[in-house]
Amino acid sequence: MNQAQNKIAISSLVFTSNDPEVLVKGNVSRGKLSYETELLITQTQLNMVLNQLSKQNESFTVDTYLKSEQVDQYEQLYYADFSTVANPIIDIRPIVKAHQIMQIRA
Repeated sequence: MNQAQNKIAISSLVFTSNDPEVLVKGNVSRGKLSYETELLITQTQLNMVLNQLSKQNESFTVDTYLKSEQVDQYEQLYYADFSTVANPIIDIRPIVKAHQIMQIRA
């Protein structure tokens, strides 16, 4: 992601208990244009995202948004919908700086 695209409004995230990657969905704004995007990040980067959200939103707790579902005997699917978070916009630069991310756009 280049410097102009350094903020993302997180809308949701999805991951499973056996997968090291987390799918983050959000909206990137660039001037008057905006587009939906998906990022594949690591569990460590997920912690960084959640820390930023908790710093920006006084009453933010992950428990409020995180839901789980049993996929099979050995795996859980986790999903969080952040559409009701007061300030879901985070700076992606510290996360990208720490680890490589993969942006998925159609």
